[in-house]
Formats: sequence, C-alpha cells, structure tokens
Amino acid sequence: MKRHFDVIGSGEGLAGLFACSLLASRKLRCLWVDTTPKTPGRALWPDTPLLLTDAFLQGILAPVCSRVDPRMMARLDVQRRITIRLVDAPDGPQAFPTGQGVMPLASRSLCERYLSLLRTSLVRPGRYLRCLGRSADPEPWELALASVLGGTGAGRVARWRAHAAAMGMSAVAAGTVRDVLRAWMATNRSECALSTDAQILMHGRDVVGFRLEDSVHAGQRYLAEDMPAERNDRGFHLYGQCRLAPGMKPFDDGELLIVSPPPELDCPIAVKTTRDPDTPAVSICTRVIPDPGLTSCTETVSWASGMVVKRLSRVLPSLAQALQTFEVVDPLEEGAVRPWFRFTRNIHAPSLFGVRRYIRPLEKLFAIDRDKYACLGDDGDFFWGICIANAILKDLGRSDLFTSTGA
Repeated sequence: MKRHFDVIGSGEGLAGLFACSLLASRKLRCLWVDTTPKTPGRALWPDTPLLLTDAFLQGILAPVCSRVDPRMMARLDVQRRITIRLVDAPDGPQAFPTGQGVMPLASRSLCERYLSLLRTSLVRPGRYLRCLGRSADPEPWELALASVLGGTGAGRVARWRAHAAAMGMSAVAAGTVRDVLRAWMATNRSECALSTDAQILMHGRDVVGFRLEDSVHAGQRYLAEDMPAERNDRGFHLYGQCRLAPGMKPFDDGELLIVSPPPELDCPIAVKTTRDPDTPAVSICTRVIPDPGLTSCTETVSWASGMVVKRLSRVLPSLAQALQTFEVVDPLEEGAVRPWFRFTRNIHAPSLFGVRRYIRPLEKLFAIDRDKYACLGDDGDFFWGICIANAILKDLGRSDLFTSTGA
C-alpha cells in the first residue's frame, strides 16, 4: 500500500536518523529506514562509543536537543570527562609525544574557532565546506588526534577539532542514541523501519518514490546516504571489538587511548573500554587506505585487522589475551565498501554542489554525504543531521530553523 510522508530517508548512519527526529519535532511526518545488514558481524555493536568533543556537546548538541525535548540529553546517558592518552610503540620511532603533557598546549581560542564555525554553519553549511580545503601545518600531537578522531585531509577544520578534543571529550553509546531517536520519532507521527531492501526510485534526475520491500511510498523530500551512481572506495573505517574477562581492567574506564599505527597503516588506532560491567569489552577503530598490492576489499579488511591486532598486542600487552576474541564489523557489501564506512582524504565540495545547493544535488533529494563531515568525527553525524534538517526546512519555506541558541 502506498503511503505519503513529508520526508523519507535511508542509510546506516545517525545523521539521517537525527535529521528525521528533528524534523518530526517540527510536525513533519518522517520515515527513516535503517539499511544496516541483519547478518551478525555487519552492524556496530550497540555499546560502540561515539566520541564527541565537550565543546560540540555543550555548545551545539545539548541546546538543540533540549529545545526538542528537555529530557533527551539525559536519555542519551552521556559519559563525560574522558581523558586522552597518546600511546607510542615501545619498539618503534616516536610518532608523537606521549601522555597528558601535550594537552595544555591546546589553545582555547582555536577551540572557540571550531565551535564558532559549526554554529554559523548549521544554517549556512557552505561556510563549513569552504573551510575544508584550507591548509594547516599541524603539530605531531594535533595530527595524531585529528587523524584518529576525524581526518587528516581537511586541514584547518581537522586541526581545530583536535584542539577541541584535547580540551575535553565525552561519549555516547551508538545503540542508545538510535533507541532514543527512534522512540522520539514514534511519539511524533513518524516511523522507523529496518530493511536492506529499500531504494530511492529515480527517473532521470527526478525522484519518483521510495521502495520499501513490496511497497512504494511517496515523500515531499528524500534523504540518501548512497547517492545514485556514486562509488567512493578509496578507504574505509574499520571498527573492531574484543571481549574482556569479568573483572579485567586493562586501563582506566575514563580513558581513550590513541595508539601509534604500525608501518603498514598510517592512521592511529583509537582504543576505549565500553561501559557495560556485565559484558566488558574494548572498542577499537581506525581508518584504512587499501594497499594497491592487495587484490580485493575483502583481503584488505583481513589484512588490516591482522595489523591492528599485531600492533595492539605489542603496545598494550595487557590486551594480548583479550585480542584473541577480536572481531571486526564487515564494511563491505557485494565486494564494495558500504556508504557509511567509506573514507577519503580528499574532502571538498564537488562542482555538483553550487553555492545554494551544497546539500541538495538533485530535486527533492538531499545527500547525507559522510565524506563532507568526516573530519568532524562523531561530532559530524549530529552536525550534518542538523544541517540537513535546516536545509529541508528552508526548502519548504519554513523559518523555524535549528540553531544552538534558538532551536
């Protein structure tokens, strides 16, 4: 049966789900379809920590969420006051300084520039996109933080976020965020579904509907994480996890370890314990640029996983036994990298996006383009969700836009 919605979107990430949740609070009827594969080993674990800078959390996310629902931030169960420890390999050259001694170097003024840019860009994303190509000359510790928490290809923006991260980090569990946003939509005339059989139907450059399994639905506007005819498999995000024995505590629960990469991988590895005391685990993430000598993406995933386990076993010997249970999230679909996991160092606004069409490359269709906010790390999922929601509201002629001061 054909049904009508104001906004229909699909994907694996949080940006589109957050955008739909915000639009539902503006009385728009939304449908969000999570296209994460149901096969075990292909979805993020619910307790995977999403790392947010305190500056973004307090300066943008909390004000927006509180004006949507004053109880939303409490329901997200934020873990605050995470400390960052940079860990060097004892058997290799130092890639960056070790320990907290580098953190006081973080400049409050650069953190404020980061926050000011994002605040302005919530309603004018073109300002953020224009900053992506501006070069920077980062210090080694800035490069390490930017590389693991965002991306090294975004220059000045990545450097500013490194300073914001050094001044304070928080975390939320990926599963908790999804549950809170889905529950919010369910109480506001909107719906969420889980299906890999979902597709935006195109006729030339026109959107004609949204197919969900055996039904075709109509919407005034559409969100797409995988834009038609786009492929960008230049790299991928690698997420892994290993289970800990009960009572095992390899490092402090409030710490985020950033481990220097092995020679084969040039992106540092982020390591953090999860919060569940009943099933303790260590969450691990990094980014991988495929080795041209490898014949397939599948081979690259296996190779990169092995490099991560080898390095962490050597640098963090207290984890050596737990790493025997190391599992990774498969980022592939039919031999290609899934949209949400794609990664590239060459971040810029393509010619397809004009000055006034930096989000909407096609009529009625808005792009949840992770490449454009990758340098913001997990801040970016929420930031781009607000930008998308505002772009749709503006396209509908609405003035009740979301800002950090008057959402």
